[in-house]
Parts: sequence; C-alpha cells; structure tokens
Amino acid sequence: MNQGEIIQEPFRRSLGYAIQWFDVLQIEVEHQLEAALQTCRDRVEASRATPAHPQSPGAREEKGLRERCAPILIQRCPACFGGVQFGRDLNKGGDIHVATDGNFHHRHRRSAGDSPHFYDPSYFLPKVQVDAIGHHITRSRKSAPKLHVSHVPNEAIDLCENSYEAADGKKQKAAMDSFDDTGLMALICRHDIPLFFANIDSPGEQQKYSVALINHLFSLLPRSATVVTLYDVGCVLSRSLNQYDILPDSIIQRLRFATTAMHAYGHEWACQLVYNPRMIVGLGLSDGEGTERLWSRFVRLIGIQRSSSVRSRVLFRILLTFTQQRQRRLWLIDRHAGAIGLEMRADLGDWIRRRLRRGVEDQGTAARKLLEECEVAVSDLRKEWAMQKESQLSIRARM
Repeated sequence: MNQGEIIQEPFRRSLGYAIQWFDVLQIEVEHQLEAALQTCRDRVEASRATPAHPQSPGAREEKGLRERCAPILIQRCPACFGGVQFGRDLNKGGDIHVATDGNFHHRHRRSAGDSPHFYDPSYFLPKVQVDAIGHHITRSRKSAPKLHVSHVPNEAIDLCENSYEAADGKKQKAAMDSFDDTGLMALICRHDIPLFFANIDSPGEQQKYSVALINHLFSLLPRSATVVTLYDVGCVLSRSLNQYDILPDSIIQRLRFATTAMHAYGHEWACQLVYNPRMIVGLGLSDGEGTERLWSRFVRLIGIQRSSSVRSRVLFRILLTFTQQRQRRLWLIDRHAGAIGLEMRADLGDWIRRRLRRGVEDQGTAARKLLEECEVAVSDLRKEWAMQKESQLSIRARM
C-alpha cells in the first residue's frame, strides 16, 4: 500500500470477515502441527541414515541414489513425489510429468482496491520471485542465441509460435487500465493435482510465469530427478531455453517439453513428431489437459473475483468490500486450490484404477487388435516409423 492511500478497514465487518480470520487462525494451527510432524519425520530419517555397522562401498553408493523430494511435494501428490529413486532417462519418459497453462478469466478489477496483508499463500509463488525470473529472461535475451541441435526445423517452430496466443507474451489479453491482476498460471502433476500457481499481472502470457514455476519445482526435487513438462507451446519454450541461458544446464539436462494432447494437432506436423505426447515414448496416458480440468473447478470463483457482472448494489458492496479486494482474491483461490488438492489426493486410488481400466486395458486391447489385423511385424512398423520421422524432420521436407 502507498503512504496516505485510503484502505477499507477489514476487521469489523460482516460474518464473512469472521470466517476469514477464523480460517487464518486455523491455518496457523495447521502450520504449527505440520512443523512438529516434519521435525519428527526428519529425526526418524536421520536415525535411518546413520547405520549401526559399517557398509560396503557398493551399499553406500546404492544408498546415495535414494533421494527424496521436498515434503511439500510429497504432501500434495505422494504418487508422483513419494519415491526415493530418481534418474530415469527422459527418452524413456522421465521420472515426473507435469503440465502448465495460463487462464485469463481470473482477473481482478483495479477499482476494487486492496486490503492489508493478512495471509501468506501456500500455492502462489511470491511476486518478487516471478519478477526476478522475468528480469533474468530479459537480460539473457540481450545476448546472441546459442547454437544448439534442434530436432525440429526452426521454420516449423516459427509457424507454431505465430499460430498460438500463448506464445506471444506481448499480446494483450486484458486491459491493464481496468485490471491489476489479469490471470493465473498453474502447474499440476500428472494426476491433475495443483502444485503451484503464479499470479499474472501482465497483459500477456509471458514466459516468466511458466519458467518461474518450473524453476521452483526443480528447487524442491532431488538433483537427479528428470521432468517432462507439457505446455500448449512447449516447442517454443523449449527452443527459448536452449537458445538462451535462462535456466542452468543442471536443469536443462533433466527437462523435456511436450505439447498438450489437444493442442498438439494445431501444431506443424514436424513439431508433432517430436512434441506430441501421443508420439513420445514413455509418456503413457499423460495428456497435459489436466489444467483444463482444473480450470473447470475454478469457474465458480470467476464472478466473485471481479465486479463486472454484478448488478445489485447491495451485492456489489458486499463483494467489493470482501471478495473483490486484491489480497482476498489470492486467499480465496489459494484456499480453493488446497481443498481441490485434498479431495484429489484422497481420490488417487480411484483415479489410478480408472486409468488402468479405461486407458491401459481398454486402449491396449484395441491397439493390439489393430496390430494383429495389419499382419505386419511390430519391429518392421517401428523401423518404417523411424524412417518416416527422419524424412519428415529433414530440412528438405520444409522446402
């Protein structure tokens, strides 16, 4: 808040404010409880790490490969981050699959004002962290692009970049004179559980938001963990990260991009051959469309985050003084994300069972039936497919 700026007093209002402060108190109790539990976990882990008898060099080396993700990741999705062995080759699918996407419906009207700081979001990255990535990207782009081997011709990626709004960070998707927050950027795991958010406060979907989320994820992962990130314009972001020193090599070597399954078919064919998740070995049923399913769970919040559709004066005043203030918007989204994550984590067993039945078993049976009907050996089909990809990814195919 600026000095001398008038703010609306938040402590003596309606029942909504009582609920808000009760929720803040409840969150503090949860944090204290979780901190005590984490201390106990650390002590148990430390006791296991100290052997009573000397170990052989081979045993010590094998134990060194057993690494753990940060507790916050394990809490949000134990199926993705609860393992202890990492380092799977990216050409075989990698260790972890995540997806990221932006949404410009969750805006906040500038005229609705703000309130004093009362809540530290657990899902949102701090603005200073995101802006620092943005400044770093700007500085990096001032240097000459690095030479790198690209499997997809640059001409094809240029066409993809021109076809998608998400690739144009300068395209204005919201009027900045009316809105101070223009949207959200989400990062989810392969089970569609929300991991982190970045608050978009620029006109377009700039790369700094997705890069900040990816960089934050790697800071919480073991040093050997590999990640496949699905993004609408994954081909464009992948080229940017390889051309400029935006992320350290220690991350780039453990990171691979793919487009989301639905958007992949709008990309150039040469791009699809490399970035379509349905054509990448090891991605299985990961489609990257979980962000769309997540946004559908947030639809009910759009109307109460901004006042553009409110007609009743009474309702307008209530929303303006309670949910419309900028800090409360983040609190509302953050708590809703927590509720969604808790529900989806409890449903993990059923989620995996449904995918095994409808995806692996049903689709696998249909695929095997087609292979049997074509009466061609699988080895021959793979050889022909490899030759086709090599031919269609060549520069001559673009001429």
